[in-house]
Formats: sequence, C-alpha cells, structure tokens
Amino acid sequence: MPRLPRVYIEGSLYYVTCRGLAGQKIFHENEDYKMYFGLLKKYKDELEVKIYAYTLMSSHLHLLLEVNEHTSLSTLMHNLNTSYTKYYNSRYERQGHLFRERFRAAIIEKDPQTLLYLSAHIHLNAKRLGIALEAQSYPNSSYSLYLNYEQADDGALDIKNEIAQVLSGLVGENYAEYMKKMEKSGDFKKLHNQLQRKKVAGSDQFIEKVRKEINSFRPQDDEQLAEPQEQEKKTALSVSKATGLLIVVAALSGVYFYFNYTRPVPEKKEVVAVNPQPEQIKQITTAAPEVLIDLNQTQWQADLLNLDGTIAGADILTFEDGKFQSDYFSRFAYKKTKYSMIIRDNKIIWETIQISPNGSVSWHGEVEVGQMYGIVNLRQSGKITQEFSFKSVKYGRK
Repeated sequence: MPRLPRVYIEGSLYYVTCRGLAGQKIFHENEDYKMYFGLLKKYKDELEVKIYAYTLMSSHLHLLLEVNEHTSLSTLMHNLNTSYTKYYNSRYERQGHLFRERFRAAIIEKDPQTLLYLSAHIHLNAKRLGIALEAQSYPNSSYSLYLNYEQADDGALDIKNEIAQVLSGLVGENYAEYMKKMEKSGDFKKLHNQLQRKKVAGSDQFIEKVRKEINSFRPQDDEQLAEPQEQEKKTALSVSKATGLLIVVAALSGVYFYFNYTRPVPEKKEVVAVNPQPEQIKQITTAAPEVLIDLNQTQWQADLLNLDGTIAGADILTFEDGKFQSDYFSRFAYKKTKYSMIIRDNKIIWETIQISPNGSVSWHGEVEVGQMYGIVNLRQSGKITQEFSFKSVKYGRK
C-alpha cells in the first residue's frame, strides 16, 4: 500500500486497529489487559483524547476515538503501543517488536448514526469471533459501560460523555435493543467489505473536504522531521502541520491503511546504518496486488524499522532461483542463501539465515495479498544482537 500524506481532518473519527506481529498474542492474562487499559487511561487523560468504544482481544484490538487540535493520532498510538511493548517484553522476557505495525486506521465522518454503527461493530467482535457467547459478557470491551456506566469499576475509562454522544443517536429503543437488531441484520459484513474498498467514509461534503486537504499537501512541509536521505525516499513522506495533528488520508478506494510515524534515528543508538543512498535502490515496477503462491522471481522494496517504529533504512529483497538476497547486507559479505517457504491459509511464510565472516542475519517474513512484513535479527561477533522489523513498500517481478 502506498505511503500517504497525513493531515488533520476536523469533525472526523478514527477507527484504529492494532495486531500482534505474525498473528501472535498480545494479551495472555488479565494483568495484560489491565496494563493496556491503564496506559489507555493515562494517555487519554494526558492528551485529552476522546474514546467512544473499544475491544481488546488476545491477538488484536479495536478503538474508536477522536483527537484534538493539540494531539496527533500518531503521538497517541506511538506512546501507547511503545509503553505496552516495553511492559510485555519485560514480563515475558522477550525482545523486539510486538505489533505488526504501529497501527492501521480509517478516517470516517463523525455523525450520530456512524457513532452508533461503529460502536456496535466493535462491541460485537468478540461474539463474532467465538471468543464470547454473548457480547455483553465479554469483559474487555466498552459494551458493559454502555449498558450500565454507573456500575463501572473504579479503574474504568472515563468515557461517560462519549457514551452519551453515541446514545443520543438512538430513536425509540435502548442500546441493548439496537445491538440485537444490528446483530440480526448482518450489515456488518457489508460494512467490512466497504471498509476494505474505501479509505474515507462519509458524506460527499466530507469526502470533498478530505480531497482538498490532500491537494493542499506539500512535501516540503516535512523538512524539519526527516533526515536528508529520508526526504529523498518517495516511499517515506510525512508532513508536519502547525497544529501538530497528523492523520493518513487518501483517495477513495479502501478504508484500512497504514500510518507511518517517522522520526530520525536517534544518534545515541548503536544501530547498523541501514540507509543506502537513493541511487543504490533499484527501481521496481509495482505489480498488481495478488495472492502469491511462490516468491521466485520477485523483488521487494522494504523499510527496515527500529523497535520504536522509526525507519532505520531501506532495502531491496530479491528471491531468484531458490535463493534470497538483501541488497543492503550483501555489501557486508552476506551472500545469497537458500530460503525455506510454506503456504498456510493463503499466506506465504518464509525464513532464511545469511552468514558472513562477521556474523549472521536471520530473516522471518510473511506475505499476504501483495504485502510482506517480518523480523530481522542481526548478530555480529562481540556486539549486541540487533532486531528490526520490516515492511514492504512495493514489489515487482524480475
């Protein structure tokens, strides 16, 4: 999916999802859910964000929220997920990334019926996935607060005013009745399909407003955020508005898309420089999205990401004649190597290890519908192991 400009759209909601890397669990025990709720409460209060609905499940989560003129969605999600990853890694004695990407989000016009519709969609997730027999019995969603906020625990999120806004859209029924009606209607499948096709949802006036914001975007606004080499990479544009409010928007062909929160790599980190000059990056002709059944004769342009989500650099990954090559690491004597691959549920999973006189680079990647993501571990003699994640920008066939 292409990198997109980020602008703040007043009068909009943000439907946010976060998933564990490679489908792994991000919540195991009640203490994990409590920790994430605690962090959500902390940053909601500090950043004055409105949260209308939420559901946390073992491998992913959903949030319906609204930012303000002083806070960017990227800042909120970066603080939230980075803090939780640090807790998770410490508790379970692991290292590296926890989430597949910082987050995915959709921008949607704020109106009473949309609030109702999306809150129901979020609250019914646990039942639809078979995690709970009834949606109201699932403890890690905001549904119970909608039914009886006065009996909420002391540690519950303070979203009483937000719930009142949602319930103001009800006509002649209570929220439980509305939920039963929406569950029977089957409209959520239609919603899911719509979210897959569109990136902006709302009235014609709202869509036109978004288009104007996109057209007013100027890449030079981003100069104070990016390193010089990052500015030259057309796949990693970001924009800094005077308001400091950032949100991804684009034309109208799908609802879920990536936010890319980019900062310069901190100088204090002893990280291998993974940032080749633009002329070193081969030009790749983007192939149409497809369900791949083999990686042979494909080439992928990918971003390498630090643990905090910042871009460490760029690479070209080539799969040819049963062997894998990384353009960047080949310059450090890591040669082509054979890779293993399996296909599971229309997903390609591949692994390999590159060896050099100085160490090894292990790769684990997954491919779904033309997008690749995964983890890289760099082990060098006498140095601390470095871990990155990577995510494709585009790919093509050789």
